[in-house]
Order: sequence, then structure tokens, then C-alpha cells
Amino acid sequence: MVKSYIRRLLPGYPKPPALPQKRSTLPPIPRSLRTQLKDYPEHLERLQLALHGVTVARTTRRPRIEMAVWAIDDRLSRFLAEAQHELDAARCSGDPERLARAKRDEAVMFEVNRKNAWMGDEVFAEWFRVEVGPEA
Repeated sequence: MVKSYIRRLLPGYPKPPALPQKRSTLPPIPRSLRTQLKDYPEHLERLQLALHGVTVARTTRRPRIEMAVWAIDDRLSRFLAEAQHELDAARCSGDPERLARAKRDEAVMFEVNRKNAWMGDEVFAEWFRVEVGPEA
């Protein structure tokens, strides 16, 4: 036993295969969404929580990637609705700074809601293929 341990330390002895690196337990947010929402950390956190909910949800017949896309679509729709409500409130308040900020936020959320902007993210799709697996 000691000899085999020492042999493993000598040069030329084949090294054991590397252990797979521990992956993040949280699914990644698509890169384009992270970029567009970089000024909205609370929105990124809400997206992350929605994706985490998909990974810990009980097994269903739907693929996890499909459920994740639905979760993102749902959150993005909520973000847009919240921005539109804030825009309406800003118009009623008469505060020009609040109105300008609300218009900017609504424009960002409208742009983020375009599905084409984030659907092609390979890192996002690969995480669900590898981490969760097709049958999970």
C-alpha cells in the first residue's frame, strides 16, 4: 500500500483523471439580459430567483429549459408592467425628474422584453442541458 502511494508520487506515473469542477448551483442569467439590466440589480436578483425556482421545482413533463424560458418571459413581462405603472404614476405626479427616469426605465424594459435579444444564449442553454439533464 505504501509502495503504490509512493509510486504515484514519482514522475512518469499516470495521473488520475481530474475531478469535474463544481458548477454553480444557480443557473446563469443570459448574457444579453445581464448587460441590459446591469443598472437594475434588483431585477437581476429576481430573474436569478425565478431561474433557481425552476431548478428546484418538482419534476414535470416539461423540459427544464422550457420552464426557464417561461420564467424569464414572465419576469420580463412583470418588469415592463411595473415600469409602465411607474410611468403612469410619474405622469400624475408632475415631477419632471421622476417622469424622465420612468420613461427611461420603461424604454429599457420594453427593449429587454424582446425574446430575440436573449434566446440564443448558449451558456444558458448548456447549463440546463448539463446541470439539470434532459429528463429532469
